[in-house]
Amino acid sequence: MTFSELVGGMDDALLRALGTDVTYTTRLGVSSTIRGILETGVEAEEKAPGVYAALFVRSASFTSPPQRGEEIAIGASLYKIVDIHADGEGASRLLLRFDREVIS
Repeated sequence: MTFSELVGGMDDALLRALGTDVTYTTRLGVSSTIRGILETGVEAEEKAPGVYAALFVRSASFTSPPQRGEEIAIGASLYKIVDIHADGEGASRLLLRFDREVIS
């Protein structure tokens, strides 16, 4: 088993145990459910809870790579992807900026 396969297995286990389902929407309006681990308070900010968060995801969750400006809905909150950090082992950390609350 390669190092990448071992890391991928650990990432999958973490996502199953700690992840939550979120809705990813492309710029074309195509939505899909992916699993990610949300981390809030990732940027120094003046107020809590702040506007920045990060989402750890497996790159294989996407049919095409995520792009800046696309949307992630987590609960009633809608975020825009502002940066993408791939780890080279099949996972990415998406830096998100709060956009607005979603009213159902």
